[in-house]
Amino acid sequence: MNLDDLAWHAKGNGGLPQRTVDVLLEHGQLEVVIRAAVERGEWVCALAAVEELCAAGEFGRAKDVMAPFVEIGWQPARWETARILVRAGRTEEGLALVPQGETESLSAEDCRSLAELLAEAGQVDKAIDLLAPRLDEAGMLHCLVRVTEEWGRDERVLGLIRPGRPFRARVLERAGRVEEAVQTLRGAIVVGDTVMVGTVEALAKLLLRHGRMEELREQATGPHASHTVKYYVRALRERGREAEAEVLLREFIAAEPYPEVYRWLLLELLVRQGRFGDAEEVARPTYGYVQNSLLESLVHALVEAGKADMALRIVEELDAADALDAESDWALTNRVWLLGEAGQYEEALAYAAALPPEEQPYTDRVVAGVLERLGRVDEAVELLRTGDWISPWEAVEVLAPARAGRRRTGRNAVLRRRTEDTPPALRVVSQAS
Repeated sequence: MNLDDLAWHAKGNGGLPQRTVDVLLEHGQLEVVIRAAVERGEWVCALAAVEELCAAGEFGRAKDVMAPFVEIGWQPARWETARILVRAGRTEEGLALVPQGETESLSAEDCRSLAELLAEAGQVDKAIDLLAPRLDEAGMLHCLVRVTEEWGRDERVLGLIRPGRPFRARVLERAGRVEEAVQTLRGAIVVGDTVMVGTVEALAKLLLRHGRMEELREQATGPHASHTVKYYVRALRERGREAEAEVLLREFIAAEPYPEVYRWLLLELLVRQGRFGDAEEVARPTYGYVQNSLLESLVHALVEAGKADMALRIVEELDAADALDAESDWALTNRVWLLGEAGQYEEALAYAAALPPEEQPYTDRVVAGVLERLGRVDEAVELLRTGDWISPWEAVEVLAPARAGRRRTGRNAVLRRRTEDTPPALRVVSQAS
């Protein structure tokens, strides 16, 4: 464990990926996560373990997880330790661990972190006082809005945010002043000659949340339709008006020179309705495009809808007709996955074995999953241990969900289920840690 590695990992450039840690926790492996944090210096594991332990009221253990990181001078660990103490009700001890003083003397990062800590400790007015002089700096306004939510300080916060700022709309909405929020966002869509896409979408989401259908329809059929029509389609779908959504999307597809975004929305709508053949008709004109092909999107949508056999048939028909073209690389390396999803496990393994050697490393993870489904767990684990570009820890992601029947459990159950009934793949990873 050293500071350079921790800084690298904290930026998401190394260490265990978050998804691996999540799978471990979902399957009761909190102790493995703690060991990875303390013994291997895995920062993502440390953060996740602290959250789990604090949620269970084990504040002392959470502080112990952070201790090795604090000892080597890793400042984020001091902030995390301070949060642990605050959550434990030891507010003064927690605040004593972090930089204090006048707001001007703090770095921007420390200023935001201290404001968050103060708010968590219930000292929200102090948090506001800290942020108020620096609201023109990057991230400060967002921090102010976030830390004051549900604290009843909306009027004070509004007094600090200049009219016309999109962040003001969020505070107006939560204060119940929805009409003002709408007008604020409308007035902030164009800045100079630039259309602010984030503001366009924020307005559409606001209209959706409050059921303002006519205004949402105007947004979805106006100059910013490509960014807002998905929210109108969602609103129509939620109200049982799928036919209207379909008509609108087909009109866009017929009129627009580049209608792929509308094709995708229509494809999704049709799959939701179980109209799989119609969805394939919508996607078909895009097959073979270098960009914007919807073949992969259709395949994934069909698989998620339990129609992997249909997705496989489409890909095989295109392959037989030599019509994959731009999709050939995707189809080549994902055929193993698709065969497995269709329940054709032996065929999947045979296809993978017949691939050129240079392509096989791209399918190792999927092959491991197929082997596991066939009960060949040892072979799957060995492949994950020895495959190119694969960490032994990835056995968790591929094997644990399958061994547990792909169940998903709430994190509140983690502490009660630490190591019992451990799937084989998890035992391998636990021993390796």
